[in-house]
Amino acid sequence: MSFSENIRLAFQSLRANPLRSILILVGMAVGIAAVLHVVVLGELTQKKINDRLQKMGSNVLRIRPGFSWRHGMRTGEKRVNLTWEDSDEIVSQSEAIIQTVPIYSGSGDVSFQDKNWSTQITGVTPAYQNVNNDYPAQGRFFNMQELSERARVAIVGATVYEKLFENKLALGKTIFIKSKPFLIIGILEAKGESWSNPDDQVFVPITTAQERIFGVDHLSSILAQMRSETDYDEALFDIESILRRNHRLSKEAKNDFRVRRQDFFLATIQATNQELARFITVIALVSLLVGGIGIANVMLISVTERIREIGIRRAIGARKFHILFQFLTESMMLGFFGGILGVGGGIVFNHFYIDAGGILPWSWIYYSFGICAGIGIFAGIYPAFRAANMNVIDALRHE
Repeated sequence: MSFSENIRLAFQSLRANPLRSILILVGMAVGIAAVLHVVVLGELTQKKINDRLQKMGSNVLRIRPGFSWRHGMRTGEKRVNLTWEDSDEIVSQSEAIIQTVPIYSGSGDVSFQDKNWSTQITGVTPAYQNVNNDYPAQGRFFNMQELSERARVAIVGATVYEKLFENKLALGKTIFIKSKPFLIIGILEAKGESWSNPDDQVFVPITTAQERIFGVDHLSSILAQMRSETDYDEALFDIESILRRNHRLSKEAKNDFRVRRQDFFLATIQATNQELARFITVIALVSLLVGGIGIANVMLISVTERIREIGIRRAIGARKFHILFQFLTESMMLGFFGGILGVGGGIVFNHFYIDAGGILPWSWIYYSFGICAGIGIFAGIYPAFRAANMNVIDALRHE
């Protein structure tokens, strides 16, 4: 029997039980679509992280308060100890640091007309846009005069812009931050979601954030830009020396602050995303395994229902190989068409749900077809051997 004849018989068998075939196809499709989604999401996340690293540079350090210690053990409570003086002295006393940005950040409600959104309110200085390479796509950043005047001006992130204004005209409009009016002077370019959404922020002058919004005099963190990434050791030594002196720490005391390169945080995000991708991949592979078990069960049922047909075919000259090949062809087609459905569904889902930006991993698409066909063949081996080794006389007597 030719291969084309086996294909025809396989189609005929699948059409004879459409509901059963569809259920198996869906099971395979879900697994393949999930694998494809993980691959596309991973490549998209990697692209965004690489773009962000290129923008941010590796010559920026972030200084954060340390954790409190009690009885030699670290508590979860963060210290409140970074000040404007720390920021000013780091840049004035370290030759390795060319500029610093004091930051205070807290959560708060933002509203425009009847729309409300809870977001991150971040107070910075005008130098932030240069240090972090983060410039408004529309409008401008605030200036030193607005900083000194504690002006009620704001630059909104892309998420806040979408939630409050639905991407319509926002420049020059007044929003309310914690019930206080602020004039929108800029809208930041979208960066894309990651572990924390950098687009879900509103930037204001740090003087405004500290005195008009939150009523604090300490800092959440400090950005320190080095002359070059090769100055890391010198910069770290200077920062530790200055802060330990300012905070009056004894020689035996631990640092009450933490210093990390900016790209360290993105590397952490990348590692977390990779772990999440592995977890989702395991789930997808389990789904494929379930699909394979489903194919095996369907083929066993098919063998049982077609015992007499098998006996007649053997009686008129069909060999064991022909029977084996026919059932393997049917199981392979179940897997292969499940792969087609899964790849198609995965492409559509990625396009509309995560805006994959043209990312289409062709190698993984080819792998998907091979994996599905392989699962189909593997799942059909036992049913096919059972059909091929059936006793001809017993098969002909079967009713």
